Amino acid sequence: MEITVNEITTTSHFDLSPRSLDEAMKFAEVLSDSSIVPKDFMGKPGNVLVAIQWGMELGLKPMQAMQNIAVINGRPALWGDAVIALVRASALCEYVHETLSEDGKTAICQVKRRGEAEQVRTFSMDDAKQAGLSGKQGPWSQYPKRMLQMRARAFALRDVFPDVLKG
Repeated sequence: MEITVNEITTTSHFDLSPRSLDEAMKFAEVLSDSSIVPKDFMGKPGNVLVAIQWGMELGLKPMQAMQNIAVINGRPALWGDAVIALVRASALCEYVHETLSEDGKTAICQVKRRGEAEQVRTFSMDDAKQAGLSGKQGPWSQYPKRMLQMRARAFALRDVFPDVLKG
């Protein structure tokens, strides 16, 4: 007796990634009805579908997209650690170094793209004040150093790796 093995029997993980528009629309409806998706996606299957598609274009699985894409001023935007994860996973990235000035008021992000000179971006408390961010309720008053780091990082990675981040 001969036993044949196909892809289905050798796959060791369960994957809900949609494979057609119909599957994607049904999946988006299920997710939008869930209480564990970000509020911008609750009850909005169209937003879920857009986030899943954009995430797939970036190399993210649907659930990664749901947790790492935010709706900002009506547009999908990558946020948080997804940005640095995509850049570091790229062969184009040599390094990303993040530091804080001695007084703790400026974050510095040094980025090196393969074959190019190092780029440095900073974000300071003065920048935060000018942008109307400092003193706001929420993370800017609770975790100012972390927010400075995230801003410096975002500017550096978006400037140096727009192709990796798809825009």
